[in-house]
Amino acid sequence: MSEQKNKTFFWIEGVFRREVEHALSANRYPALYQQPVRRTMVALYAALSIVLALAQSIGTDQTFIYIATVTAVLLVTLFIALRLSVRLIADAPSELLDERLVAIRDRTYLSAYRWLSLIFGVWVGMAIHPDFSLGDPWWPTVGALAMIVAGLPSMILAWRLPSERSRGED
Repeated sequence: MSEQKNKTFFWIEGVFRREVEHALSANRYPALYQQPVRRTMVALYAALSIVLALAQSIGTDQTFIYIATVTAVLLVTLFIALRLSVRLIADAPSELLDERLVAIRDRTYLSAYRWLSLIFGVWVGMAIHPDFSLGDPWWPTVGALAMIVAGLPSMILAWRLPSERSRGED
């Protein structure tokens, strides 16, 4: 029975119970839990998203494909690292978090939706401008927007959470 409970998958959040419980108690990569490292990852994530969105305007077709591919791989890697650095709090279902973490997660989502509305408003504003084009191919621009949407709650959490003391400092 206990083994089945640990394998529970939360479809809406897209996480396993075991994955969240492990992330909340893990200390395998203590540098990831430090605020300066988290903020650096957020800045890199934002910069790489911009590079991916503008990749079609950089260089020739061959360099564009190379830049877009490398940038996309780096973004996915940073996305995973950001989620781990905030211990999957943004993705965890309420039943796996205590009241304090639920409140932090909910405030983060409120901020994320506000930022998202600003980002989406700027993107739509640029899209309706007569001189703007998503470019050909359009997938890097849409991919960059999708990565921002997916990573925004973790980005905000990573920016706001204070550094954690490692277990050896107690």
